Amino acid sequence: MADSIRKIEKMYSVNPSTKQVLAEFKMMSRGEIENSIIAAAEAQKAWRRTPAPIRGEFLFKIAQLLEEQVEEWGRLVTEEVGKCLRDGIGEIQRSISFLRFFAGEGYRMKGETIPSRQPDIFSYTKQQPVGTVGVITPWNVPLAIPVWKIAPALVAGNAIVWKPAPQALIISRKFIDLLEEAGLPRNLVTMLIADGPLVSEVFAENKLINAVTFTGSTRTGRIIHQALAPRGIRFQAEMGGKNPFIILPDADLERACQDIVSGGLLDAGQRCTATSRIFVHEAVYEKFRDQIVRTLEKVKIGLPMDESSIIGPVVDQGQYDTIRRYIEIAKSEGAVLLYGEDEPEEEWAKNGYFIKPKLFDRVTQDMTIANEEIFGPVLALLQFSDLKECLKLCNSIEYGLSSSIYTKDIASAMEYIDEIESGLVHVNIPSTYSEPQMPFGGIKATGIGGFREQGSHAILFYTEWKTVYVRA
Repeated sequence: MADSIRKIEKMYSVNPSTKQVLAEFKMMSRGEIENSIIAAAEAQKAWRRTPAPIRGEFLFKIAQLLEEQVEEWGRLVTEEVGKCLRDGIGEIQRSISFLRFFAGEGYRMKGETIPSRQPDIFSYTKQQPVGTVGVITPWNVPLAIPVWKIAPALVAGNAIVWKPAPQALIISRKFIDLLEEAGLPRNLVTMLIADGPLVSEVFAENKLINAVTFTGSTRTGRIIHQALAPRGIRFQAEMGGKNPFIILPDADLERACQDIVSGGLLDAGQRCTATSRIFVHEAVYEKFRDQIVRTLEKVKIGLPMDESSIIGPVVDQGQYDTIRRYIEIAKSEGAVLLYGEDEPEEEWAKNGYFIKPKLFDRVTQDMTIANEEIFGPVLALLQFSDLKECLKLCNSIEYGLSSSIYTKDIASAMEYIDEIESGLVHVNIPSTYSEPQMPFGGIKATGIGGFREQGSHAILFYTEWKTVYVRA
């Protein structure tokens, strides 16, 4: 399969609202990929000797340049991947926050001074860069995810060889240009325009690649992990999610419904942290069901450049077809489509990949829609009578990324916090919520490697520790 893919000579960036081709890019050969790795490794030799606070100052400069062009970048995100404009601009602002946080990490690259048992030995630890890092990023968060991988790798003293998703190549190329404008040393961050299997194969074989970080599907992450295993290099993967949203009888239902929209439907549900399974206590099930339908009726699907639009298109034909297939599977298995049977018929919708939000009722845990990641604007309602029973259902699937509970009862909230199997845990907050200074990541089939992204934890993946003993 990989051999046939490599024969494709070009990749195309397509506007998902109009299917208009925005740009074309020449595919790189194996030799060009290997040369990019060599160039990055060479650039890293001087960069690793640059003091960490100075490395951080480059990130501050990149953040400053990005801040001067927030709306322009936001519009580009909207045009290339279909995020609604407010969300595109929000992603740029989030990227700026990551850059500023990790810039400060340059002053926190610390070790420990630990007393020795011997009177004449000075003992301490220090962090050093791993070397050259392979970075593979998805299309759904086309700037913020690359930033939260590349920024800590840079401040830790590494070089980066980066393969962005084909659906986001314009944004990615513009980011490389921004790094150059900020004065980052040439070839320290190189961008690969190539098919995924080829890049994974080269990363697995090339001894100049010392670590690989990946965000994408669980299936792809496992394939890459297996390819890298023979060399035993460091690997970090953040992958799929099927995130539960629990509603107890005392929940603020109106607030919960609004947060389900923001946590489950923004970006057309194309987030790994998006709400997809809504567990509702039987005491408020019918009341909540009526409330969520009323809420969905107010959610506007439209052209993403329209400031009143809340949901835009999904990213491409493949994603559109996948989501439609899951909708039909849900119907065939007995789930009842409570909202979203019709699709937008306006002229603006005819040339784009628009899918109206779907809400399924009478969903049971054995249905496909309750177990597999759909990555689209599809919500499933499941009824429960007991919190312990609900938590067992929440934990019964392979994923463990994010979760939310809505309740005023502190005892129930604490039980949920202790028992839920997810790396991100929210109480009365949408499942997509995160902050740059806090660690981010999942457990079970969501995460591989044991390393967290974001926060000070992120630096750990990109550094090796040295234990030093000195006798004068």
